[in-house]
Amino acid sequence: MKRVSNYLKMRVLGALEYAQGQSDLARYQAVSNMTFLDENGHPCQFTWRTIQTWWYHYRKHGITDPPCRADKGKIRHVAPEHLLEAIEQVMPEFYGKKYNIAEVYRVCIQKGLLQRSKIAPNTFRRAVNRF
Repeated sequence: MKRVSNYLKMRVLGALEYAQGQSDLARYQAVSNMTFLDENGHPCQFTWRTIQTWWYHYRKHGITDPPCRADKGKIRHVAPEHLLEAIEQVMPEFYGKKYNIAEVYRVCIQKGLLQRSKIAPNTFRRAVNRF
């Protein structure tokens, strides 16, 4: 999907001020029925939920783009070195057997080397594939 410019987002948010409706939801829905032209003259319509999200970010941060996450692409609670130690401790159980990443994760949890609340199965899988 094409990124919407901040100029167009601000035009949509400006239309909220003059939209008919007793509640915020009614005004979001009224604006979602309107058609806006982007910088190239293409008509655009947005769902009320998208408009609500833009309004939330504008009110909270003063901008229409969500703020960038400082921890994007990083493992939050478990360092890669700790994962490596846990995997090395359970690997002897799998010598000569077929195994997958989910089984390694399960054994790490069972032995208490990792906690489910600290690292989810999909995060574990991504970290193993990445490192």
